[in-house]
Amino acid sequence: MSSDRAQNAQTDRSGQQRAVGEADRHADLSDSDSSDNDLLSSDEEEAISRGIDASLEWDPEGGLPCPSVKRRRVSMTPASLQEGDPNRWRDAGENDSAPVPSRFAPRRVPGPQLDAMRNYSHSDLFLLFFTRAGIQKICSHTNKQAGKRRAKGSKTRPWNPIAREQFCVFLALVLYMGLVGLPALADYWSEDSFFGAPFCVRLMSRNAFLGVLRNLRLGNPEADEENERKRGTPDYDPLRKLQPFLNDLRASCKAQYHPNQNLSIDERTVATKARIGSHQSPRDKPAKRGYKLFVLADSLSGYSWNFEVYAGKRRQASGKGLSYDIAMSLVDRSLGSGYRLYCGSFFTSPVLFRDLLSKETGACGTIRECRRGYPATKPDEPDRKSPRGTVKWLRQEEVLFLKWRDVSLCTTFHEAQDGRSGRREIKSRAGTGRNASPPAPIQDYNRRTRGGDQSDQVLDRRGALRETKRWYKTLFFRLVDIAAANSFILHREIREQLGKQPDTQKMFRRALVFELAGGLYPLQTTSLASAYAMQHLPEPLARADATARRSRATRGRQSCVYCRRTEGKQIKTPWQCRLCDVPLCAIVDRNSFSKWHRRFLPSHTCV
Repeated sequence: MSSDRAQNAQTDRSGQQRAVGEADRHADLSDSDSSDNDLLSSDEEEAISRGIDASLEWDPEGGLPCPSVKRRRVSMTPASLQEGDPNRWRDAGENDSAPVPSRFAPRRVPGPQLDAMRNYSHSDLFLLFFTRAGIQKICSHTNKQAGKRRAKGSKTRPWNPIAREQFCVFLALVLYMGLVGLPALADYWSEDSFFGAPFCVRLMSRNAFLGVLRNLRLGNPEADEENERKRGTPDYDPLRKLQPFLNDLRASCKAQYHPNQNLSIDERTVATKARIGSHQSPRDKPAKRGYKLFVLADSLSGYSWNFEVYAGKRRQASGKGLSYDIAMSLVDRSLGSGYRLYCGSFFTSPVLFRDLLSKETGACGTIRECRRGYPATKPDEPDRKSPRGTVKWLRQEEVLFLKWRDVSLCTTFHEAQDGRSGRREIKSRAGTGRNASPPAPIQDYNRRTRGGDQSDQVLDRRGALRETKRWYKTLFFRLVDIAAANSFILHREIREQLGKQPDTQKMFRRALVFELAGGLYPLQTTSLASAYAMQHLPEPLARADATARRSRATRGRQSCVYCRRTEGKQIKTPWQCRLCDVPLCAIVDRNSFSKWHRRFLPSHTCV
């Protein structure tokens, strides 16, 4: 009887704890912006914050989503399966035949989609994403918002309407702050020589910068207010304040570059303290509170080609899970056929992979063993005599499931063993190091998922992101970073195509800041603007130390690019521009050097 009473007391205590926990959860929701909480479903909150899409998980005992604690699944033992049974896991030595992959046929030639006859400066590449029309719209909306604030009697300083040139300087300062980090925003204009940044003081006053930041609007304020009145209805758009700029930037990213064959989906958390219904707290990310940004990146270059901000419950859900909907929305049909997508366990599911394959897109990714569609049978558990790194695989028509060590992987375009070899150093049971050969699908997955990770690391290390109290401003700064990173990738690939050494990420951003800031205050920033202009100097094509004295006048002569393009003449010249690295005539009666820079080299400002 005493044991029964103790058990009943324990049950009551656990029930009280669950009740208290449930009350705390509702209290947390009531403290947040309740008007935004109707955007989220409990399944989507779990999927985003923990990386588990409950709608795609399964439990054979009750048909419920797979819990966070790994549970033993009811499955057939390998001994009960016959040799030819398709549900039997096979060894690495057994033959496998993968389906014939789709022919790689992109809609455009992979790489930058730019004018080959134009010489692009750093700011030219950046302004491909921040177009003149787009900047003009942001300036117009920002000026309108400042007027509305003053009409309401807001106690702010006098507002001078911002023009396109001033906004370029604002962007230059935002990028500069990503390169030169200080503890607080006011420190950039501090009179203390320890913290002060003369660069910021010379370009824009602190009050002017804060005024732009305070009134920054990416969409029409009147349309935003109209959208707020629809809150709680199906017509409400949770991303309305960001959506116009997001659509323009996404279209520019797609237009200026076409990705190579291998793609990867990257999850990025944008850290912020702002509060909104779609705010997430991922446990396995460096930024513990923020918004989810899903990016489709080129695995080779790291270029962010398509992206989507998580905005809560979808209006037009497919019923196949949140991760399925996100992946299908990122993989655009305008890519072409024969592409290969690499993704993490949050996205991987046999349903998604089969639907992608029907669109002539292969897929590969790590998979949770409790995901719907994963084989119900279990592979043989390796014994003490089994070699370390033993591979087990099972094929279900076009889908291959592979298990290596503690990694489970699903793919639609690999064979279990395709003959490729790779080495990985591991520790043996005796404590000594030796090599093991990971399967080819594992090698490809590790190699192809680095593109998005490298881009994310660059944004974290040199990003202009600053946390604000307005969620759309925080996301705007992250999108500025994406535009700068994509600009650098375009610069790097253009230089490599020309056989020239590209700038580093740091030096590219430094030059970009100078170019964006060089057009507003020429008197105050003459030294800054001319520092770049002075690099356009003529220099001989032939090196003096590698050419005999008597042949220096004729050695290394090349055709003048300006004369060839404008007059169709092949005129040899011993001179070139040091920065442009193009041969140009530099004589009194044929000064192609000056004509080239006036006609083909755009000004290093945004006007």
